[in-house]
Amino acid sequence: MSQDFTLHEEEASPINLGAILAAAKRRFLFFLIPFVLILVGSVVVGLVLPPVYNSQGTILVETQQISPDLVDSGVNTDPNQRITMIKQRVMTRENLLKIIDKYNVFGDDRKILPVSTLVEKMQDEIWVDVITSAVGSGRRGDTTIAFNVGFLHENPRMASEVANELVTLFLSENVRTRTERATEATAFLSDEARKVREQLTEVENQIVAYKQKHGNALPEHLGLRQNMLERTESEARDLNRDIRALEEDKRYLQIELTSAKTGRTSAGGGGSDQTELERNIADLKKSLLDASTRLTDSHPDIIALKKRIAALEKQQEKESTAALASAAAEKPAPDAVYNPLVEKLQIRIDATDQKIAEAKRQLAATKKKAAQLEDIIIEIPQVERGLTVLDRTYSDLLGKLNDLEGKQAQAQLSQNLEEEKKAERFVLIEPPIVPTNPISPNRVKIMGVGSLFALVFGVACVFLIEFFDKRIRSAAELEAVLKHPPIVSIPYIHTKEEANRHNLKVVLYFLVPVVLLAGLLMAVHFLYQPLDDLFYKAWVALDKLKVMLF
Repeated sequence: MSQDFTLHEEEASPINLGAILAAAKRRFLFFLIPFVLILVGSVVVGLVLPPVYNSQGTILVETQQISPDLVDSGVNTDPNQRITMIKQRVMTRENLLKIIDKYNVFGDDRKILPVSTLVEKMQDEIWVDVITSAVGSGRRGDTTIAFNVGFLHENPRMASEVANELVTLFLSENVRTRTERATEATAFLSDEARKVREQLTEVENQIVAYKQKHGNALPEHLGLRQNMLERTESEARDLNRDIRALEEDKRYLQIELTSAKTGRTSAGGGGSDQTELERNIADLKKSLLDASTRLTDSHPDIIALKKRIAALEKQQEKESTAALASAAAEKPAPDAVYNPLVEKLQIRIDATDQKIAEAKRQLAATKKKAAQLEDIIIEIPQVERGLTVLDRTYSDLLGKLNDLEGKQAQAQLSQNLEEEKKAERFVLIEPPIVPTNPISPNRVKIMGVGSLFALVFGVACVFLIEFFDKRIRSAAELEAVLKHPPIVSIPYIHTKEEANRHNLKVVLYFLVPVVLLAGLLMAVHFLYQPLDDLFYKAWVALDKLKVMLF
């Protein structure tokens, strides 16, 4: 029966508050010492850490002032991409060293630390934050509308000065980059247009030289050359016909001359026979007489017949004059009888020979000219082929030049747009100012986390010490070991000295929290915000919540 005996009150209450309070009294110092040490350490850390101030400027990405439908800017990169590119250019080693030396950012450390370390520290303290908006972004993601440029430093004025310098560099670098790109585009297109213009001039000179070399065989003269060849061939046919007619006339004249000479050598020859020229004149006069009965004097046939009769009469007169002159110059034979018809026929034969010779000369020249024209006509397709190649090259270069000149004009407009700052630009809307409050360290947070950790660590110390301490301090602990209740329990009798120590502990129990609370309030007052301001803010907050009772 004694082994089954248990304390029902302890079974009913798994958490023994009395034992916990007793342990807290016994191990109070084990809780207090680590708690105070950690709490003081957190306060010291919060006080020792240097303040870091942040000064930043806000730059607005302003869209193009003139509609892109009127003037398209040649610099169409994404603002976020351009900001990243400008950041890399601004944060170069050379620029950062200039800023470090200009404002003495690191003080004496500039002489001690290596340059690479200083540049890395400077890069770590510079930050750029892009502000985006989803309005009107479409498929391309959020639109960049602004960005912040800031600098972190222990000195608020130094942070403000360096931040202003960085903002200035960002703005000037953006203007320089956009203007430089627009200028480079204009210069490139101008140089390309100049090259094409030189090639075009060279092709023009080649075309002129080619046309001069083949001036007689140009394709545009093909119709003219063919007409000339037809006329030349027609002239050749006419000359052949004339030559045949003249040769036939010559044969008739030679026959008449032989007959006339035969009649002259016979004595008493009359020579009264009529010549061919006289017969022609008589025939024409007869025809004129017949035509005049049917036609008027202004008719073309009547006029032609009269001109033909006049020409033959003039020729007859010349032959008669020439015959008389020849007869006067010759010494006639004593027994010869003068016949003027022989002289006329001889003169006509000589004139016919001259006409035949002249006609043959003209025929030879006409045939030569026809051969030349045939060679030229044969050459024209080859010339046309070469000229077509040159013309095609000229047309291609001309189209390319027109395209380049159009792009050059557009690039010049874009350059003017950038130089006059009418394109997309960066506008400073909030310049960096001297900060009044540091952004780090957060001393309240450090002390709050330190207090919580001190509390947890102190409780953990008490728990561990109490867990590993196996001494028996109560009847319940003894009963748990012996499995039997004790016969009698004699209470502990405190001496006067122990009572004084107990009273001192009670005073310390109340004094230490008061001191810690006072120290915490002082730290908040001097390190974070004055207590009267916090009290006023709390009062306003409670008043808004309608929880004030008075």
